[in-house]
Amino acid sequence: MRPKGDLPSPELVAGLAKAYDLMKYDVAMLGRNEADFFAKAGIAPDRNRKTAEEEPFTVIHTSEGASVGFLRFPSLGEGENIPSPKLIDRITASIKTKRDNVDLLVALSDWGWVGEREYLGQNPEYVPDILLGSGLGSGVVGRLLADRRCAWYRPYDKGMTVIEAQVLAWPDRTKPFAWSEPDNLRSLSIGLGDQYPDNPEVSKILQ
Repeated sequence: MRPKGDLPSPELVAGLAKAYDLMKYDVAMLGRNEADFFAKAGIAPDRNRKTAEEEPFTVIHTSEGASVGFLRFPSLGEGENIPSPKLIDRITASIKTKRDNVDLLVALSDWGWVGEREYLGQNPEYVPDILLGSGLGSGVVGRLLADRRCAWYRPYDKGMTVIEAQVLAWPDRTKPFAWSEPDNLRSLSIGLGDQYPDNPEVSKILQ
C-alpha cells in the first residue's frame, strides 16, 4: 500500500492472506491502514496478522523452552511520520514491564524508516532487543543502535530477499547488555533466486 499508488484488488489481497496462512508464520503485524483496507473489502487477514490494538503482545516458546516476546507498536496517526514523546514514553514503560519475563523481546513496527530511526536515535532507557520495522523507506540488515542494545531490521523492497537474524546468545538481563556481531548475533540478507523452489500450493493461489 504505497502513498498515492493504486490499491491492490480485493481478490489479490484475499489470495495473499491465504498464501501467508499456508506459510505458517508465527507472528505478523497488521498496520492501521491495512486493517482498514481489509475491513472495507470484507476480507479476513491471515490468522496470525494482528493490529497492536487487537493483540499488542504475543509470546512464542522455542523447542528448547525459551520464550520470545513480540510487542506490536501502535501505528502512527494520519500525517505523522515520527512517534510523539508521549507514545515513546508509553512504549518504554511497556518494554520495561515485559522485557524481564522473556528471553528475547522483539518489537514490530510499521512506522517507516524515518520514524523508527528517530525512535532509536533518542536512545530510550528501555528498547526492544530487536526491532523488525516496515513501512516507507529502505531496508536495514541488523543495524545496532541505542548503545547497541537494539538490532534493527527492515525488509528490502518487493520481497526479493529474506533477512535472517541468528541469535547466538540470549540477552543477559543481570547487567548492561549490547549486541556484538558475530559474538552473540549474526545478520544475513538472503537473495531469493532460482535455487529456492516455489511452494506449489502458494504458487497455485497466486496464479
